Amino acid sequence: MKALLAIFITVCLLAATCVASVLIHFNLIWMLVVMTSLWAAIDSKKVELNRYSTSASCRPLPLFFICCLLWIIFFPVYLRARFKIKDGTAVLKTQLPADAALATRFLHNFQRFIPCLIEWSAIGIIMLITLIIGIALFCVEEGWRGPRAWASYRHELEAKGESFDWGALAPPRVPDSQNFYSAPMMSTWFMRRSGETNTSKVLSDRLNFTNTCPKVLIAEVTFGAHAPAGQTNVLLRFNELASHNKAKELAQNIAGPSAFASSGKYCFTAQRVNASQVRPLHIYLEADKQPGIKELISFFGNNEDGPFLFQPSGTNSWHLYTWFCAAPDYLNWTGQFQGDFDLMRAAVKRPYARMDGDYGYPATVPTPNYISFRAAAQTLAQRAQCQMLLGQPEKALQDLTLMNELRRKLEGAPTGKLMTLVAAMINTAIADLYAGIIADGFRLHAWKEPQLAVLQNQLKQIDLTSSLKDAFHSEQVSVSVIMQGEMSRFLARFHPNASSTVKTGKRQPSGILWGFLYFNMVKAVSMEQLLFESIDASKKIIVPSKIDEFHREAESLYRSRVWKPSFPYTWLAAISVPNFARATQTAAKNQTEINEAQIVCALERHRLAHGSYPETLKELSPGTADTLPHDIIGGQPLNYRRTPDGGFELRSVGWNGGFPQYSVIWDASGTVTRLSPAIHIGGWALQ
Repeated sequence: MKALLAIFITVCLLAATCVASVLIHFNLIWMLVVMTSLWAAIDSKKVELNRYSTSASCRPLPLFFICCLLWIIFFPVYLRARFKIKDGTAVLKTQLPADAALATRFLHNFQRFIPCLIEWSAIGIIMLITLIIGIALFCVEEGWRGPRAWASYRHELEAKGESFDWGALAPPRVPDSQNFYSAPMMSTWFMRRSGETNTSKVLSDRLNFTNTCPKVLIAEVTFGAHAPAGQTNVLLRFNELASHNKAKELAQNIAGPSAFASSGKYCFTAQRVNASQVRPLHIYLEADKQPGIKELISFFGNNEDGPFLFQPSGTNSWHLYTWFCAAPDYLNWTGQFQGDFDLMRAAVKRPYARMDGDYGYPATVPTPNYISFRAAAQTLAQRAQCQMLLGQPEKALQDLTLMNELRRKLEGAPTGKLMTLVAAMINTAIADLYAGIIADGFRLHAWKEPQLAVLQNQLKQIDLTSSLKDAFHSEQVSVSVIMQGEMSRFLARFHPNASSTVKTGKRQPSGILWGFLYFNMVKAVSMEQLLFESIDASKKIIVPSKIDEFHREAESLYRSRVWKPSFPYTWLAAISVPNFARATQTAAKNQTEINEAQIVCALERHRLAHGSYPETLKELSPGTADTLPHDIIGGQPLNYRRTPDGGFELRSVGWNGGFPQYSVIWDASGTVTRLSPAIHIGGWALQ
């Protein structure tokens, strides 16, 4: 009975520790082993264990190490010996005479060893059987609990109006004559079929422009904590927003009005520029420490892909180069693709955009060819920049309109099905590029009333939040279907009957593997539910607190990829759910820029009609702005103020909802300061 009691106590301690480890997501088993071994070592000295003839008799220090190494067997052995000592049934060791022969001592020790070996073996076998039974019961319990946890959570979401029927997300078939992707060359250029190992670059390779103009030195940049007097003609401060805008302005205007190519490879000018026409600037950049190359490029442009090259010219100085490209040269080169653009213009007039493919399973769904969409959008954007530099705003509007219409096809008109995350993010990126080119038009004073009215109407129709919300819902459904499908395929290798229908997402078999699978599904879907709830598509706002919570959950989840007690419950979720926090923040920033661009169009139309900007946004005439978009963070009106020079500033609040961390700033000169989400969640950082 004492042996069974010792085994029972050991198993209970182990089971309680495992449960606690799972609940707090921290491995407590090693603490159990060390603490109980330390207690046994200290207690053995109190009960004078070494005086008795037991299978656990030894000194405290050896007992501690043996118990740590063989805890599952030795700890119950020690408990049994302790029970015997406490109730007086333990036998004292037989003391041999000091002059006993060596053979006698050996025989005596051997006789003691045999019972110990038998006792240890018996307890080991009992513990092994107990563990096997415990594991079996655990498997049965988790195999029963997992599907019910998923069914309960799924029922909770369906009660809120959500559906987990993958088949309901498939887009309906449409007539080929009305389908964008059925138009000549559209599916070849803009669609990526399932099973394709390499994304087609047919269109992107054709539109790849090579600028043959040599690099031109435009500035020598010197760094230091304090600028020396009289040795520089431009002083900038690295961490100052006004200096960032000034640096960008200098880089864009050193050779006359220019525009950074959207591909980030060159700088467009109205005429050809050579090195002899450019007088390099001498810029002193005050900074506490010397910035890196990426930081410098970002400081002088909008992003890390700016058309700049920095080469060291000294210990604390750099030469800044760029490549100029004449607008007429680029337009002449792209003129060879006029037939391709005409095909696109004819195709976007079709009302539907459905990619033909297998929508029965998430992994087989066709997706947009992001390389081709990016190449087409950048080429059209660059053509618009060149046309604005040449004073041709109407032609620029035509190319921008085509770019916007291509973007709209990513929304899956007319039903919005199936909105994949790939399509939503391409849509977001093109919308950002579209707004950036409109800003270039303001900076170059290219837009007039006819173009502004059209652009304002196009901007009004852009809603990135709805597309992103639909994409998150599709991700929710697809992750559950894929997890079940892949588990079924894995089990089918061993049990052919396990490969029955899973594509519908309705099958809920039992078993320990399925139990863990459903726990992973609950974790993955609950995380993506945070993303889904972070967007209120009806009010067109994003809730940053939900995204921040998702970010924390995702970081914690990725750390569980290494072994932890919760590992079986979360590891599939960890590899299935990327950290979408940055993508959501980017969409919020881009939608903010779209909303502000719409208001800026109305403000410019008001100035053209009345000679000045209004004092408040409420003074905009009804014909200029019937409804104004609000701030996507919080839903409040965007912050507008007149500046002393007669211009204006239009600002949005930052991710944390407070000034002075603004997300996007427009001013009357067409300068757009984008403050993109910082790497850390909770603020905006200068981009």
